[in-house]
Amino acid sequence: MENIFSSMLEKSKQAIKHWWLLLLLGIVLFVLGIVVFMYPAESYLSLSVIFGIVILISGIFEIILASTSKHYITGRGWMLAGGIIETLLGLILTCNVALSALTMPIFLGFWLMFRAFATIGWGGDMSALKIPGAVWTIICGVLLLLLSLWTLLQPLAFGTSMVVVWVGISLLFAGLSSIIFSLQLKNIHKYIA
Repeated sequence: MENIFSSMLEKSKQAIKHWWLLLLLGIVLFVLGIVVFMYPAESYLSLSVIFGIVILISGIFEIILASTSKHYITGRGWMLAGGIIETLLGLILTCNVALSALTMPIFLGFWLMFRAFATIGWGGDMSALKIPGAVWTIICGVLLLLLSLWTLLQPLAFGTSMVVVWVGISLLFAGLSSIIFSLQLKNIHKYIA
């Protein structure tokens, strides 16, 4: 059993070494969440563009993290697939602002759901390795899942102001979950570096 654990840690060193990419992503998402609340009068169309850019940046960071490492702890395959999907979705939404504005609540709901499952998976991996604080990553994932379900079940009930509020809250939670997970990877890096 110890040999398997050692093998997993060796294969995970590269991902753990790049923990700062997830921290950077989390900070960007969290700051964008704050910006949304600071400037609520900005147009719904502007928020649609920002949403597309955030998804594009998030996808690029996940592709970089997944492709620069061979590891199992963070679910490399899922992270790479999610990064590719987020990058393509971000490109579509950024290039077609009208589509982005029209379908934003639906895209927001599915994007949050995907982020929620990924976050819960990360927390489960950390919990399996008995990493302290893993439960907070799982809690953030569950909160993201609840937000995604609420958004998907009531997309027409969300007017422009509600989308602005929920996008802000969602960005804060997505940023917080990435920050927590990156700090957990940083703690692991201290032990195996």
